[in-house]
Amino acid sequence: MKIGFLAGTAAALFLLAGCGQKVAPTDNPTPPAPAPSNPPAATPAPTATALVNVATPVMQPILAVWQEGDRPRAVKLFLEANWNARPIFPAGMSVNLTEAQFAELSDADRQLRFNEITAQLDLIKHLASDVAQAGRDAAAKGDTEQAKKYFAALRQCGAAFDSPDRLKLLQMVGRTMKKIADNETAKIGQ
Repeated sequence: MKIGFLAGTAAALFLLAGCGQKVAPTDNPTPPAPAPSNPPAATPAPTATALVNVATPVMQPILAVWQEGDRPRAVKLFLEANWNARPIFPAGMSVNLTEAQFAELSDADRQLRFNEITAQLDLIKHLASDVAQAGRDAAAKGDTEQAKKYFAALRQCGAAFDSPDRLKLLQMVGRTMKKIADNETAKIGQ
């Protein structure tokens, strides 16, 4: 049994040793094969996206546009976002931590991450404020359907944040977003 295993291992190593070695060209290269009279349709090579199905975090394009200073476009992207999709945040964002992950950090790391979380939440709160204002503006113009869409998006985002697997600070921001959305929606009906 050991001899068979050793022989198989030696054969595999011998075959692998030849991989990557260049073969010197010969004087008589083989002629190319003739093209078939009925060639198959060309199929495009798979892209990296097709090979790896990785979803773009929902907030990533919104925050990128917001940070570029295009607030109206960020609000539009917020309105069009699928708040049921996951992940919500890019992996590197501190607001993406769970409460347990945050608690496991060293004191120094926890303070650093807390500062990052505070800055990220401020950004999100400003964005949410602009979304709510866009809804108020639409309502003031008499476009109640559009206003309801803004407040519905705000509520859905808030619900995505207000989840037990999120940081408590993010959950509180989510609850506030839902409350604002509900209050503003109720005003439309009056």
